[in-house]
Amino acid sequence: MGLLLVPGCHAADHALPFAEAIGTPLDEVPGVVAGSGSVTAEHSVVDYRYPRLGGAHPLTTEIRTTMAERQTAFLENLPERGTPELSQDTTILAMSEEVVGARLTSVTRSGLRETHDASTLWYTAEGEQVLPWTALFRDEAALEQAHLLLADVLTEGYNLPAEQLPGLVGEVAARADEAAAEPAEGGAAPAPENPDATAEPGEPAASGAPQDPAEPQGPAEPQEGEPLDLGDPERAWTAAEEWAGSPLEDVAFSTSGGLVARMDPDDVPGAGGDSEVLLPVEAEDAEDLLSGLGYQARDAALAGTDDIPPLDEGLTAQGSELNCQRLKCVALTFDDGPGEHTEELLDMLREYDATATFYVLGSLVEEFPEVLERTAAEGHEIGNHSWKHDDLTGLSEGGVAKDLERTNRAVEEVIGSEPLTLRPPYGALNGTVRRSADMPIILWDVDTLDWQSRDTAAISDHALAHSVPGSVVLFHDIHPTSVDAIPAVLEGLHQQGYHFVSVTDLFHGELEPGDVYTDAQPT
Repeated sequence: MGLLLVPGCHAADHALPFAEAIGTPLDEVPGVVAGSGSVTAEHSVVDYRYPRLGGAHPLTTEIRTTMAERQTAFLENLPERGTPELSQDTTILAMSEEVVGARLTSVTRSGLRETHDASTLWYTAEGEQVLPWTALFRDEAALEQAHLLLADVLTEGYNLPAEQLPGLVGEVAARADEAAAEPAEGGAAPAPENPDATAEPGEPAASGAPQDPAEPQGPAEPQEGEPLDLGDPERAWTAAEEWAGSPLEDVAFSTSGGLVARMDPDDVPGAGGDSEVLLPVEAEDAEDLLSGLGYQARDAALAGTDDIPPLDEGLTAQGSELNCQRLKCVALTFDDGPGEHTEELLDMLREYDATATFYVLGSLVEEFPEVLERTAAEGHEIGNHSWKHDDLTGLSEGGVAKDLERTNRAVEEVIGSEPLTLRPPYGALNGTVRRSADMPIILWDVDTLDWQSRDTAAISDHALAHSVPGSVVLFHDIHPTSVDAIPAVLEGLHQQGYHFVSVTDLFHGELEPGDVYTDAQPT
């Protein structure tokens, strides 16, 4: 059963346009696991919820990364006083084997002020891509027509004068009126200009298209006189940037097969006490506007979510959920455990929704199996740190391989899988170790020297002063002074907008056996 969102009640002498938008809360979608997180700090409160659609599913990664970008922007612009809050959630708009649509909402509260933001993302199984709202439309001519239909709803349904039409709707309507008065020679109307906007403190900035930084930016230009075809993913993302601020950014399908666009009631005089304004585009009007993806999404929305087959064999919470190429990420790593202080550390990490990497000794795995089991169960990554901290450079190839294999087997017996990466004791390396290690070798770029100083304040200060996006930070969870430093590290980096991820997520899974890595800082 979908969640139906309708306008509030109004006097009978002025019935406003009516629409029922299809949307289903995450906890009501069969087979979909909801991931969530919440951090309460002295300076702010953040929480979020998103769908886990399988290991490294493109839509899961894009939603989670978009939310993380908003969280970073929110934290980087905190006011000097107060404790503002950012709450983010996801609603499923359509789901089938071919397409999944998701609505991302964010609510920012600061004092008496509350601001709302929403956008939609659309996953297509063809090409396994995530696309913006513009991909639902045939071309930019269809986008223009959709905005003119919204203008008609506002002028006829809300008695709004043409000169009061808000934002891009007013811009498109005015351009159409000018064209009608003085017809231009051929060609589609140009895309609207995206006016500069200054973000208020505490408000997240709009996110752009998910792009590989190594790939060229910008789509090919269409032939003169042709509307921009939105079937090309790059063109769809370019159009989404050019049409930023459109009410169709927050588009859904209606129960009648049409479209529904949401607007802020403050932008619509006569909206009454509604919390949001829902503007309908009737099914017959929307029919000629949709792209192939748009038709698939409409059919999936109307079919509901009760009888859909699984999107992936065995939905799972595993796999990378953050694209650290777009975020401020840092990997906190802990050596020489598990030990008597590790569980206290796990409690601290949980408070900040932080994932860490633990480089364990095989001999201690046998001594603290329950601690290792909890560490893995709570989503942290396990690495190999040798059997009992011997300098591996003093061993033969066979000796290195035997040591590492013994540790791998001890870990696998407890958590059911082998360590993913290796950190040699002391960071000591030579050609023998590299040839014998059938794992990526992870060192560090931030050495807190916690084993040497045993000074809690010095440890946290060093980590905060030297960590940058892409850093791998070295601690040892066998020392109580190191564990005691972690709350200040988590608090400080969180306030700066960092996200705490595993080593493999930091490197986006692009690690090769035998290669040595110190950090994932942008080059």
